[in-house]
Amino acid sequence: MWRMSITVQRFLDTYAPDSDVEVPGRAFLEYAAQHAPQELVELWSTHGLGFYGEQRIALVDPAEWTPVLQRWLGSDVRSIPFAVTSFGHVYHVEGDGPVQCLDPHFVTNNFVAPDVVGFFNDHLPSSSSHLADLEGPRGGARSQFGELDEGQIYCFNPPLSLGGHVGPDTLDLADGIAKLTEIHEGTAANR
Repeated sequence: MWRMSITVQRFLDTYAPDSDVEVPGRAFLEYAAQHAPQELVELWSTHGLGFYGEQRIALVDPAEWTPVLQRWLGSDVRSIPFAVTSFGHVYHVEGDGPVQCLDPHFVTNNFVAPDVVGFFNDHLPSSSSHLADLEGPRGGARSQFGELDEGQIYCFNPPLSLGGHVGPDTLDLADGIAKLTEIHEGTAANR
């Protein structure tokens, strides 16, 4: 049987869409075509928003997660958040430029790939991605809390950036946007 392949097919072969993935409406896709990289629009229009790879990563609506970037990086941030790991790493891109990662655990914002194609096809499937690093804690969190609902993340309580540590007794479940806002507020005095 013939299967349609898209630009970020390696990502899809590694992290298949979960059952909740849904293609957004026409207005979303028309707006995205003017503001997001073509390959990301192709992924959204072919497969959609939602969880991929058994909830390892979610492709998210940028409008919902932009306030998180603005809180952490300033109101003049121009990049769009498009993906969030099950532990709250927020990936964002401006135009066709490099993909960066807002890491609330270590209070950093770092370069991860030169573009979205490199992000999806090279970075995420690699052994050095956040998805690979968090495989153990993710398994523990899923055992304790079950599957994530839309917008939820697993986290450490207390957060790593506030003196917490990685361990089975520190795992927790939270609303992603609220938790990242809480971490930002808690670490603001240290930045």
